[in-house]
Amino acid sequence: MGQQIKEERADAAVRQRLLAAALDSFTRKGYAATSVREIVAAAGVTKPVLYYYFGSKEGIYLELMNGTYALFAERLNLLATGRGSARERLTAFCTGCFDGFVEHVQVVRLIYSLYFGPSQGAPPFPYEEPFDRMLEILAGFVRDGIAAGELVAVNEKDATWAIISCLNTVMEEQLCHTPPRIDREGLVRILNLILDGFSQGVKP
Repeated sequence: MGQQIKEERADAAVRQRLLAAALDSFTRKGYAATSVREIVAAAGVTKPVLYYYFGSKEGIYLELMNGTYALFAERLNLLATGRGSARERLTAFCTGCFDGFVEHVQVVRLIYSLYFGPSQGAPPFPYEEPFDRMLEILAGFVRDGIAAGELVAVNEKDATWAIISCLNTVMEEQLCHTPPRIDREGLVRILNLILDGFSQGVKP
């Protein structure tokens, strides 16, 4: 049993080194310009090792994407269960999304370059799923707030887009400027301005 645990840990360590090396190279050079040879050299293994764990460059890329998106989905599902007033739930959701964005900013940078940049020949991937889920959750919070009388009867879609636009702007600032010109505290301040605009007197 002890030997098996050691082997499993060794496997996990090798996989993690390969994933980290691939992410670094994809982010710095782009997907198309990154070779398997460069990834394995950075990870300190041979090509057959990468092929054993991931099958190909496409395989390791998809593992990176699937792993990251699974973490995002888990975080979103957890944030969707938040309790409290509409303002508290909306603020906790937005700050939680911001924290996840910052925690995984390197892979987010790769995702943005592939989604918004020129084609790099990467395998197709449903990049928009987390954003669609964020819209769905925010709309639910807004709808609940209106039903509870905490928010005025604004247009649900407009309110949702106002909130997610604020969140997106602050998150993307973390990618575009060093140091960022607005941080987590700034996000909360702007959210409060927005929420003040369609609240029913429910203050923080």
